[in-house]
Amino acid sequence: MPEVMTAPETVPISEVPMAEPFLPDTVSYESSPKETAAVEVKPVDTASYPSLQPVASDVKPSADPISVPNMATPKLLVIRGQRLNVEYPIYTGDNFIGRTDEKPVDVDLEDQESLDRIWCSRQHARIVSDDKGLSIEDLGSQNGTFVNRARIYPGQLRPLENGDVIQIGTVQMKLKLQ
Repeated sequence: MPEVMTAPETVPISEVPMAEPFLPDTVSYESSPKETAAVEVKPVDTASYPSLQPVASDVKPSADPISVPNMATPKLLVIRGQRLNVEYPIYTGDNFIGRTDEKPVDVDLEDQESLDRIWCSRQHARIVSDDKGLSIEDLGSQNGTFVNRARIYPGQLRPLENGDVIQIGTVQMKLKLQ
């Protein structure tokens, strides 16, 4: 008869004893196969080294939500769709919004709409990010592109601001400038 194996007993992590950290008072190293030297480790006196002193900062973060640091990446946050709170980054240049097909898109909304109600075109709209700021253009979509409930017509480049709500099909996304 084969031996029956049982699952190992589980112990809650809170009951596992913690090992004591090893912090030696002296560090020894071997300088040659026959000699061993000991070096005493002493704490650093921070008063002797001004560069190690904590520095008080008078710099406070900007309260202006429109100012965007150069390193920040604008994002579209899904506020209505199949997957809420998904963020899509907006990069410098053209950012195409739609559903992936032969032509790739930067913001793929295929999984944001239900399969029985697809309103988003394959290349629906484009967001342009350049030194002038952000703007959006409808690319001749069947169901239109809306910013703050106002329709954007094909060929019309509309500037975007922090907090604008973009609707493409049944998906709504809020523009976040961090």
